[in-house]
Formats: sequence, C-alpha cells, structure tokens
Amino acid sequence: MAEQDEWSSNANEALNISFVQAGQTSPVTLSTFHPRFTYPIFGEEECIFGYQGLKVNIRFAAHNLLPNVSWVYDKEFKAVNDTKALDIEETLQEWLPEGCFEEYASFKARIQDDAGAKDWRPPGELINSYTSRGRKFEVWASDLTDPAVQQLIDRIQILVSLFIEGGTPIPLDDQDWSLARWKVFFV
Repeated sequence: MAEQDEWSSNANEALNISFVQAGQTSPVTLSTFHPRFTYPIFGEEECIFGYQGLKVNIRFAAHNLLPNVSWVYDKEFKAVNDTKALDIEETLQEWLPEGCFEEYASFKARIQDDAGAKDWRPPGELINSYTSRGRKFEVWASDLTDPAVQQLIDRIQILVSLFIEGGTPIPLDDQDWSLARWKVFFV
C-alpha cells in the first residue's frame, strides 16, 4: 500500500485548468484553477497511478476555447507485469476533442499568431449588451445545430464533469431536430 501511495497522485491537485490569450511576445495565463471533481475521468478514488510529481495542464484559448493538454512528472512507474502507469492521453481522449494533445510550443504559437483572436465574436446573434462596473458585456445566442456552437461546446464540456456533481457531456451527435430545441447563450 505504501508503494501505491508513493506512485499515486491526487487528480484534483494534479490537474490545472487555465485560460490563456495572446500577450506581447507569448501567451499569458488569465486564470488557473483546479477541478472540483475528477472521479468521472479517473475513478472514485480520484487518483492517477504511476507518477511522482505529476502536473496535468489543460489550457483553453480564452477567445475560441481551443484546448491543449500537456503533462510533466518527476518519475514514472516502471511496469511490473500488468501494473503500469495510467496512460493520461488515452484516459483524456474521450473527454476532449481531437488535436488537443499537440505539443505545447505549437499551441502557444497558434494562440500568439491568431490574428482573429482580438476581434473574435461568439457564434449566433447579438441579443443584448450592457455595461457593468465600467466593463462592456454582450449576450449572444444560437441553437445547438450551429456547427460553431457545437465546436465550442465540444471543446469546453469536459468542465461539466469536473465542476458539476454527476454532470455529463451533451451528446452532440444527436438528431438535428432535438439539437434545435437547445438555445446556447454566451456572455
């Protein structure tokens, strides 16, 4: 048991979720936080076996929610028979869209070089705008049949399972008639 504890990381502490945007010379982190729950992904124990000093970073571009996942660790458990370190990429693949495991350097360059980021607007129709405490806010709406809305939802819905007790991702491959029922609002 002691050896298992030595090679187990608390998934809630090991995961770092960040929102980033282009900066002067390289992307800057706007906010970083830990998830509330990780049991839907890593099991009831909320542990990741096979690493010491593990840090898993899930970053989202602040404008279009493009995700990137990377991880670092001090040591990895050497497999003994069927006992081996958890394959982090394989585990997270079903929770995140394709392409999110690209090298972090490529992700940084993509964010920094995205000319449309500054003028990016959510999909749909602008339905309201207001100012509060000196900041301007806009409310945009569209339905779930819009491919741009589906892309944003697909990119970010891992957060449902990480922050809402018992929350599950929305099946976006449902029939269009049922997706049209759902209005999505962006602020």
